[in-house]
Amino acid sequence: MKNYFSFLQFRPEFRSLWLAQVISLTGDWFNTIASVIIVNRYTASGLAVGGLFMARALPPFLLGPVAGVVADRFDRRKVLVLSDLLRAGIVLGFLLVDRPERLWMLYVLTVLQFSVSAFFEPSRAALVPALVKNDELLKANTLSSITWSAMLTLGGAIGGLTAALFGVRVSLIVDASSFLASAALVLSITGQFRVEAIHVVESGWQNFVDGMDYVRKNLDVGLVTLVKALGQVGSFDIIAALYAAHVFRQGQEGATTLGLMFTAFGVGAVLGPLISNRFGNSEIVWLRRAILGGFVCMPLAWLIVGAAPVLPVALAGCVLRGIGGSINWTYSDVLLQMTVPNHLLGRVFAFDIAIFTLGVSVSLWLTGFVTDTFHLSPRTIVLLLAAGSLIPLGVWGAALRWQSRRAQASR
Repeated sequence: MKNYFSFLQFRPEFRSLWLAQVISLTGDWFNTIASVIIVNRYTASGLAVGGLFMARALPPFLLGPVAGVVADRFDRRKVLVLSDLLRAGIVLGFLLVDRPERLWMLYVLTVLQFSVSAFFEPSRAALVPALVKNDELLKANTLSSITWSAMLTLGGAIGGLTAALFGVRVSLIVDASSFLASAALVLSITGQFRVEAIHVVESGWQNFVDGMDYVRKNLDVGLVTLVKALGQVGSFDIIAALYAAHVFRQGQEGATTLGLMFTAFGVGAVLGPLISNRFGNSEIVWLRRAILGGFVCMPLAWLIVGAAPVLPVALAGCVLRGIGGSINWTYSDVLLQMTVPNHLLGRVFAFDIAIFTLGVSVSLWLTGFVTDTFHLSPRTIVLLLAAGSLIPLGVWGAALRWQSRRAQASR
């Protein structure tokens, strides 16, 4: 970690963006745990839990085309600040959901919150190459990834404990405050970050079409944009919620179990790229092969969670699931930042996130539907996910073989 801290010291602009991420992500996990507890408090439906996460996942998919164009047409730093300020106000509205008949408000506010968030991540990811050198992208994205994971670990643990001791209202206030702090840090980044290469006189729709044409014509890039979505055979969020409510219910309304499962996932997500970086480098061939290793971790992780006789064993599976997901998320981001032109990065990342959220949404809906329709236990659902995770493993393995044969043919 010494090398990473040294990197932050000599890249103050990236450090500000990183610190904003630290604070904002901590608050996000307070919000996640609080929202799940509210849903579990007022309903026992699996579809209700799935609906919450669909409300979080669908807006980035639906608004992805607009968000990508905004990230490439306007100052990316200002987009981040405005997103933070709007989300701070929206999250405070969650405090009004204090009885069963107001549960619908949770879903509406969640949709609003993640509609605004849809503009944040493409701009953040596209801003990184402007703050660091090209050969520092792997280090920068590893830091961002392990920060997300560390904040999941700490935020999941502290958020679960806070919700158990002080209730969800305190958790929501902490989340709103985190967005304000994040906005202040992003404002400290100096410079103009509007992409000059894009033709702003063209319509936003034409800008979007240009971005999609680039993805269509560059199959290697298109394959990378599928990595995050392929890993969504089963959402960890909804499985953690089901296990907290029905399998290992510990703490007030399962808050302790929920926090521990998020914490274990976060530990694995921290370890994933750190361990993988020790065995490889930033070469494109290595990054692609490491992603295959991430896909191998996923069915093994679900198998452990599904068969776990006690909570500590399930937590070990959560760690492995975090390792696989973190490797794939980090390295797919690096591959895109290394290969996509800067003036197209916002649109390509928006497409990447849109496909990811579509995968999340389909997975969440299917999980909730199967739970309520066939009355399967959470363990059975997880074992089915273990089998289903073999499909993306096969898809990416086939893609690597195709790329290898193409490279040999071109020699």
